[in-house]
Amino acid sequence: MPRIPRSLTLLALLAASIARGQSPGGGVWNLDHAKVADGSPPRPNHIALVTGMATRPDLRIRNGVVEFDLAPPAERFAGVAFRMRSSADYEIVYFRPSDDGTRWAAMQYQPVFQGETTWQLYHGAGYEAPVPASLGGKDLHVRILLAGSRADVLLGDDTVPALRVPRLLTESEGEVGFWVAPGTHATPSPTVMHNLRVDRDARLTLAAVASASRDATQLTEWLLSSRVPNDSIVPPAELPAFVLRGTGKWIPAEAEPSGLINLNRQLGNAAGPQTSNVFGGAGWGIAYARVRIVSDRAQTRRLSFSYSDGIGVYVNGKRVFVGRNDIDSRYVGYLGIVGREVDAIDLPLKRGATDLVLAVTDKAFGWGFRARLDSLSGIRFETTSGSP
Repeated sequence: MPRIPRSLTLLALLAASIARGQSPGGGVWNLDHAKVADGSPPRPNHIALVTGMATRPDLRIRNGVVEFDLAPPAERFAGVAFRMRSSADYEIVYFRPSDDGTRWAAMQYQPVFQGETTWQLYHGAGYEAPVPASLGGKDLHVRILLAGSRADVLLGDDTVPALRVPRLLTESEGEVGFWVAPGTHATPSPTVMHNLRVDRDARLTLAAVASASRDATQLTEWLLSSRVPNDSIVPPAELPAFVLRGTGKWIPAEAEPSGLINLNRQLGNAAGPQTSNVFGGAGWGIAYARVRIVSDRAQTRRLSFSYSDGIGVYVNGKRVFVGRNDIDSRYVGYLGIVGREVDAIDLPLKRGATDLVLAVTDKAFGWGFRARLDSLSGIRFETTSGSP
């Protein structure tokens, strides 16, 4: 039998490793989008991650328990992803260091779409919670319980959840991964996650949690354009021809229970598809949302809206408002969050049809909007794919 050259054998082993979803030097971990600590090779249940997303293709879960220990913070945010469809699409519970960097101070749940995180869309009760100071200065033990559209997160030895997520946005089975945001130091230190355990056989029943309900006067049905590149946060002074004419492909979208239109979920990353998270965003994008308001009389209604990151409001093709709500905006401490509608204009409605278009720009951390009128008296809505 002829002897196979050692170099060919190594190439065959490498190809087999990649075919199994593994990366060279990562063992069972896929490190295609991750940087691990030098001299600290990952083990199946232990990894020292400097930045990026490392995944376990062999660990897949829909329902059950994801359990792990997280060492005290070394750099910035870190978290464990689950139900991963890819290295850019997943659900995640992640942790934020305290200001002095000595302990984990808070945690947050968010879904990620095409590499864009969405904490500006999902915030407050049910999506973020503090980490008790008593758990600081040592490894943080975390258990994520998954059952259908619900998740509970327990810390330490507690039997009462520290975070109860009312509604997960993905219910399909997917991989488990460990994510660390880019650090600020020239030579960043790794963040260590260990004692990883995934129990797919746990049969859990998690109590329902009331989620935010939308106002009866919120505008819940829209037609959305596809994502279009944009130079900055500023929307155009004039609508492009395809919006004015209603040509091209328009996607019907219905608001989530809170009234939110999640453009990341509907359209993907504002910068276009990414293969992994680009912290801080990969570029600006814009999308158009349109609805026809039909009034039984001439009247003026108050239109209130919130958005991230920028917006243009157009009535019958004319821009009547432009604003921004990003981290550097006028809302000090608001951080671009899409919550209760904070901007408003008087919307003149003629008898018959008035066409309303919102142009929403975005770069990072969540792309979406909410809108409502002060009254729906004598009003109905039309969302048709034809010309306005």
